Amino acid sequence: MQTIRDIRQNNEGVVIPSSYTANGWSSVLSHEMNVLFQAMCFVVTKYETKAEMEKALSEFKALQGAFSEPVKEQFKSEEDYKGYVNLLNRFKAFMSRSNYEYPTSLQEAIELFVKWGLVIDKGDVWDVPVYPFPDAAELFKLTDAESVALAHIKLETLVHPIFSRLVMMLHEKEENTFHLSKAELKSMLNTNDEMLAEVLIKLTPYMEEAIENILEISEDETMTFTVVWERVYEDFLGEQFAQNVQ
Repeated sequence: MQTIRDIRQNNEGVVIPSSYTANGWSSVLSHEMNVLFQAMCFVVTKYETKAEMEKALSEFKALQGAFSEPVKEQFKSEEDYKGYVNLLNRFKAFMSRSNYEYPTSLQEAIELFVKWGLVIDKGDVWDVPVYPFPDAAELFKLTDAESVALAHIKLETLVHPIFSRLVMMLHEKEENTFHLSKAELKSMLNTNDEMLAEVLIKLTPYMEEAIENILEISEDETMTFTVVWERVYEDFLGEQFAQNVQ
């Protein structure tokens, strides 16, 4: 197993495992618990003992009173208060379905993280796994819709960095129309057939015309496609920045 404490000396910033999002945790846990996980990653990266980590956690303003019952006076309006309570009750119901109680204190929340494998309690110090990382889908009872949603999040987390790399590589060529085979694209991106297929599907809405039977085209057959860069700018940069590119 690789943990944050194993690799932190090689990183100047805070180490937050990408699998926390990829494996569904940021989607199934409440805002407070997401903040706590990021705070745990911070203290594990920066401090040497559990006592130091506990002190640092107690000083995070965003965590002070995080797991106490919401008080109406803390909110700007009745509507904000009701919205928060409704959202919190959804998370409580989700956890209850899997026989977990929503934490009422910072300590209880950390104990849940340890139980789920998000935090490793080594006695005198905490640690956080990087690889392998627990999968939320294996620890919670999910509806069919939730399972599909988490599977999509995992796939998108894997595909998006490769898709972004492809967009950057194509953009550097200062062209709109490209003549490339799947073999050439795989070599450019250092990826496999399955991931390339997902990347090409993700690229299709940005093409002037979709490539027919894109999944059935052979490895060495040249594919000709035109990228509509304005669509890319709109989605990735916002329309207000489009004029500043290319």
